[in-house]
Amino acid sequence: MRPIVSRMRDLSEYLEVAETVAREAGACLRRADGNYRHVNDDSGKDVKLQADLESEVLIRRELGARSGLPVIGEEQGGDAGLLLRDEPFWVVDPLDGTYNYLRGHPVCCVSIALMRGVESLLGVIYDFNRDEVISGGPGLGLRIDGHPHTPRWAADIKQAMLQTGFTTAQDYSQDSLATFIRHVTLFKKTRCIGSAALALAWVAAGRSDVYHETSIRLWDVAAGIALIKAGGGDVRMKPLSAPTFAYDVWAGVGGFFPKG
Repeated sequence: MRPIVSRMRDLSEYLEVAETVAREAGACLRRADGNYRHVNDDSGKDVKLQADLESEVLIRRELGARSGLPVIGEEQGGDAGLLLRDEPFWVVDPLDGTYNYLRGHPVCCVSIALMRGVESLLGVIYDFNRDEVISGGPGLGLRIDGHPHTPRWAADIKQAMLQTGFTTAQDYSQDSLATFIRHVTLFKKTRCIGSAALALAWVAAGRSDVYHETSIRLWDVAAGIALIKAGGGDVRMKPLSAPTFAYDVWAGVGGFFPKG
């Protein structure tokens, strides 16, 4: 297929490409045979499946053919220097919620974002188990399965739901965990679903109110950040160093973020 980057007129064309490719990857993951659940690496707290690799290979091939733009992905990495340059590039998590996928928990997704420097321009998160696409970006609006959507978030933190998780790289010291607990107990409910991208998509859709994780990777959150902004939410995204692929992230209702 001939690259179309030279004739793309606006971000909506990139969004259409990302939606199409996310659906293609998700369809493969949904109908995958046992080989997709083959464990390639099971070190520490993480797990890598053949499904992660197969999905990223497909996504890189199709995004490259349809846009000609560089890709940063969870499985095959990419050029961190793109975060310092003023040019568009894709950020891909080919299967977010890998351990859920392995164990048969239907809470996982394909995540594709378009970024320029450190700015998320658009995002697509495809929940292939429910066949639901949440997509959009700043200036593009938020859509669920192609229909415009306006999130309805809680007005009071005492009625709000927090989406969070525990990354393998975060600080598990007593002081860090005590700070985390202080924040968590301010919310009515807290959920850890095992997929950062899907958690962010649900916040963007108004099904939860805030997402927070520390030491989370760019490919886990890039698309969701765009969706939060598309819905009118706030984002606090702090890099651990620059350039880097690891961040501390708060996203959703900014009034519910801790001060500082």
